[in-house]
Amino acid sequence: MQINDDILALKRGWKIGFGDDDDFIDCFFANYDRDTTRYVMRNDMGEIVAQMHYFIFDDAECGEKGCYIYGVTTLPEYRGMGFAQAMIKDVLDRLRVLGVGYAVLIAQEEGLKRWYEKLGFNTINHTIEVRGASDNMNLAMDDTSLNQGMYYLLKDGIKNFTKQLRITP
Repeated sequence: MQINDDILALKRGWKIGFGDDDDFIDCFFANYDRDTTRYVMRNDMGEIVAQMHYFIFDDAECGEKGCYIYGVTTLPEYRGMGFAQAMIKDVLDRLRVLGVGYAVLIAQEEGLKRWYEKLGFNTINHTIEVRGASDNMNLAMDDTSLNQGMYYLLKDGIKNFTKQLRITP
């Protein structure tokens, strides 16, 4: 069955990409993964080789819709082939069409920060905390010093970003 195979492939890719424990991965895919909030790239054989997740939310502080980009990873043997860049660019285009004002993400490593900067992201001057709505699951790093966010403006004139994002899957 394709759906079950895809979920297993997504979980495997997540484990390889981030090293999270199985309980976290199972909880994330049970509660937050949706066809409408997931983007995948496949190889020529139809296997999932890259994935990302994104959640659109209302930001009352700045009066716009925002989007949290999360879980961007590519299998090691497919890195450097442009999969992640294509996913990010396509999702940003989709968000623009939907009228979303900005996108945020957390890039934990300096190399990733530089990579996202090349795509047009800028560093937020505060850390962000991202909590799931129904179960209060922390979708950011437990070590808040690692939660230095980055943003991409999809509309002009946005100045304030909420420090604690509430995600409703």
